[in-house]
Amino acid sequence: MTATLHIIASCTDRKRQPVPEPLRLRAVKVDGIEARARAWCERLSDDRYDAFEAGALYAGAHWSVVLGLPEVARARGFKPQLWVASAGYGLIPAHAVIRPYSATFARGHDDSVVKNAASRDSADQLRMWWKVLSRHEGPSARHARSINELAAEGPRASILVVASPLYVTALAEDLARAVQQLVVPERLLIVSTPSPLAKGPLAPHWIPSSAHHQKRLGGSKLSLHARVAREIIEQTPSERFDAHSVRRKYQRLIARSAPPLVHQRTPMSDAEVHSFIRDALRAGEKSWSASLRRLRAGGQACEQSRFKRLFLEVREGP
Repeated sequence: MTATLHIIASCTDRKRQPVPEPLRLRAVKVDGIEARARAWCERLSDDRYDAFEAGALYAGAHWSVVLGLPEVARARGFKPQLWVASAGYGLIPAHAVIRPYSATFARGHDDSVVKNAASRDSADQLRMWWKVLSRHEGPSARHARSINELAAEGPRASILVVASPLYVTALAEDLARAVQQLVVPERLLIVSTPSPLAKGPLAPHWIPSSAHHQKRLGGSKLSLHARVAREIIEQTPSERFDAHSVRRKYQRLIARSAPPLVHQRTPMSDAEVHSFIRDALRAGEKSWSASLRRLRAGGQACEQSRFKRLFLEVREGP
């Protein structure tokens, strides 16, 4: 019997279609995480906006690798199903038809689920948001709306989650319940950067994806988790697809690998970054990511989300 493999990958901020202003989370002026989530879900149901297949809507290095995972899994004898862990829509199949939106679990973003990034209850906000979205009817009828539901429908399946620690934080309670549904709990694997969650109840399922793997696998840091997931699928037969053995393998790989290269770059103030961006725009640069690469190539430093925010401020400012 062919083994089912559910691949659940986090969504991306980049979309291939323009996002209508009302479908940016910043536009929802409602207090309280539950009320805000419900108001957001109502906006996503507005049929005034064009909709597109989710798999074709997301863009970027991470998503490019993710789209190839089902084919790799099929070649290894799995029956794969690709899902999206979306901060805007919750759990959806990759073939679901959705509207372009902007919502993220990342902190410090204008469209972040967490309003107060310094708040001690930010993890609770993320989990509550995911819970509300899971209760809301999704864009694809008759499909599971939570990972727990997905596991309950197919308890003999394997589940591979590919996401950042913040996304895993949002999904944590859902994942813990899903483990209880599986006939073989070890068949739930989480590929993500080591974090405090990797030492809690989800620790046995956590496959460490760190910069130690980047030299071996190539590609950018943004696509590293997806590349680790691809390697796991390529090298792990379905009968040995369990978190315990895979986790030990990747821990050994990290222990044997050289320390990741640390770039010595000079930090910049907001004013300095603004000046750099203005020069880049005058030179015809239109992409914040390309501008950031040029900045870093020049030996200067700026965190990605901060640079993107400052780039948009300059580009859209007076």
